[in-house]
Amino acid sequence: MRRVYLGNDCLNLKDRFYIKGETFHYLKNVLRMKEGDIFIGFDGSGMEYMIEIEKIENKEILAKILEEKEIYSCELNFDIQLFQCIPKGDRFDFIIREVTQFGVKRIVPVISKRTIVKISEEKIEKKIKRWNKIAQEASKISRRTFIPEISNLSDFEKCIKEEKDIGIIFWEGEKERTIKDVIKEIDKEKSIIKKINVFIGPEGGFDEDEIKLAIENGYITTSLGKRILKVETASVISMGILIYELENLYK
Repeated sequence: MRRVYLGNDCLNLKDRFYIKGETFHYLKNVLRMKEGDIFIGFDGSGMEYMIEIEKIENKEILAKILEEKEIYSCELNFDIQLFQCIPKGDRFDFIIREVTQFGVKRIVPVISKRTIVKISEEKIEKKIKRWNKIAQEASKISRRTFIPEISNLSDFEKCIKEEKDIGIIFWEGEKERTIKDVIKEIDKEKSIIKKINVFIGPEGGFDEDEIKLAIENGYITTSLGKRILKVETASVISMGILIYELENLYK
């Protein structure tokens, strides 16, 4: 049975949904659903609904809720936020798709000194809208109950200074501290740490002044080993390893 994300264009009124906008278009024109068809809907609140289409009009679908339930949550017991410096091409799309499936709670597109990509104010709104759609699809695939937040574009210095929770910054210049060391440091204070920020650099990585600023603001530097990895590879591997290890701590 189809599982469909019910976004802001879907109004939940007790036992029915009024579906408009993009969700209406998706159900009617993409899935070609008809009156009487049934599908599974989720709205990012942790609830899942079995829904029957009652009536299809020109711009709206009236759908009846046959059953609703709070589904088993595969969400993490802690919040992990990815501050990703924007790479070239469509690599950021790939990163969002993959790390969403791991359970990342929030993704922040970041501009650092070595970021090559330049995004105008006119284009950033469209980009964020696209990235949110990718996150929605990835959440649907991995059966997450919540959709990660894709924040507005921000600069590195602002993020470093404003985010005061424990932070990890991956840097190829770190030769001593491994991910295992970072996990040990978190383990010592896991009772008070509920949010973890992770910074991944662009092509060329972070420069030394950025690393110095991060350390001054309490960030922990670590690396993924001796090899230089592509941005998207580093992002997926680092989040996969961290989340795997942290889930064992936050049982």
